[in-house]
Amino acid sequence: MKNLRFIVSFLVFIVLFGAIVGTFVYAVDPLQQYRKASYQPLFSGEQRYQNPGLAKNYKYDMVIIGSSMTENFIPSQVGETLGGNVLKLSTEGSTAKEQSMIADVAFGTGQVKKVLWGLDYFSLRENSVRDEQSFPFYLYDDNKLNDYKYIFNISNVKHAFGALFLPKDKYPQYRNLEKLNYWGGYAKYGADRVMTKWKEAWNSEQTTSVNEPSLDVVKQRFQDNILRLVKEHPEVEFTFYYPPYSVIRQQVWYSLNPERFANQMAMKKYMFEQFSAFDNVSIYDFQSDDSITYDLGVYKDLSHHSAEVNQRIAEEIAVGTNKVTAENVDQFNKDLEQQVQSLVINENGPLFSLTLTVDGQPASFQQIPTTSKDQVRVPLKDFAEGIGAEFIYDTAAKKATLTLGDKELVLSVNDPLASVNGEAVNLDSQPVIVKGRLVGPVVQLTQLLGGEITTTEVNGDPHFVNYDITF
Repeated sequence: MKNLRFIVSFLVFIVLFGAIVGTFVYAVDPLQQYRKASYQPLFSGEQRYQNPGLAKNYKYDMVIIGSSMTENFIPSQVGETLGGNVLKLSTEGSTAKEQSMIADVAFGTGQVKKVLWGLDYFSLRENSVRDEQSFPFYLYDDNKLNDYKYIFNISNVKHAFGALFLPKDKYPQYRNLEKLNYWGGYAKYGADRVMTKWKEAWNSEQTTSVNEPSLDVVKQRFQDNILRLVKEHPEVEFTFYYPPYSVIRQQVWYSLNPERFANQMAMKKYMFEQFSAFDNVSIYDFQSDDSITYDLGVYKDLSHHSAEVNQRIAEEIAVGTNKVTAENVDQFNKDLEQQVQSLVINENGPLFSLTLTVDGQPASFQQIPTTSKDQVRVPLKDFAEGIGAEFIYDTAAKKATLTLGDKELVLSVNDPLASVNGEAVNLDSQPVIVKGRLVGPVVQLTQLLGGEITTTEVNGDPHFVNYDITF
């Protein structure tokens, strides 16, 4: 009998305790899922949990959607630039499915008139949420029966206590909606940091490239998660843009994951063609904007740029800069591909883009390796073909012979000596094999074969150099 009374008492206690806890969380509503807070809120940095409440209960007519590339937009500045009362709903590392889910919540309020959407190709490579086991689907639907997951969540209990009782100057980064999830003010930028990340990427990208989805799969994910929303909401003005990663980020993809790079290029044209059927869509491409992508000083890693770049993007969208049209859609892709092909990476100095002309005609290489001792190196076979020289490579001896007119140049792998018509010559940079291709110093190669080479900056910009070779 005593045991029965104990059990009943214990169950009653649990029910009462649960009711108190549930009522407390519901009343405080720390993530503002039911109402906008009447107190000074303490926002959560867990965007997948916080964003649904903001979308449901705040007043706005424009939303920002995208990955961490859009986190540095300041809503009020975007509103002044593009016109609108802006709510930022960025989600770090989000897939297109996650982005479409928060867009659905916002559209469900009936107040969205405009969308600024940062469209990363990587978001289309997955068709799921980042973590199926922990993702709060219950915050995104209208089913009140599963709200117990919110009301009886220990994290939300702690959050509710913090929102009410922590000093108002505690965690200021979570008190200001304008700067919520904004990292532009404290991130460290610069070429040294970017080059460190570049070296790391050369190892990591080789392992991720094996999981690249097919282009058809990516297209389907675009249709399901993005194009669907455009079709369902003709009343909304959609502005999509491709974020400007650093040019060496693109070069890593181009070199180590060519399928990904090719799919990205194909998808940009495919998406434009699909969007073109709708009058409420415009799209902008910043990925070949060399004034941004070559400036490593505005990046904290290979991809993420400063808040100043975000604001510049908004300003350029406002005046139509980099807008994709039927006339230039292919040119944007050609420009980007040309940039990664002609990119010269100096690990101890600035980047620059090398354009080669041979006797007045453009010459291109699939890739230009990093500089060595300030010597720009090029693949010897491509160089020979570009200048019209005969190229013979002895695999066993690891020796290359270039013949042009009465000049015969012989070079060997890792040998600082070459020979011109049998006479030994010291090389400024010895030939080496880079990614299966024999490369050597372009300036000295030209001179040894009897040619002349002049170097000029394009439009006075040291990042863009033209090497003009004549024979």
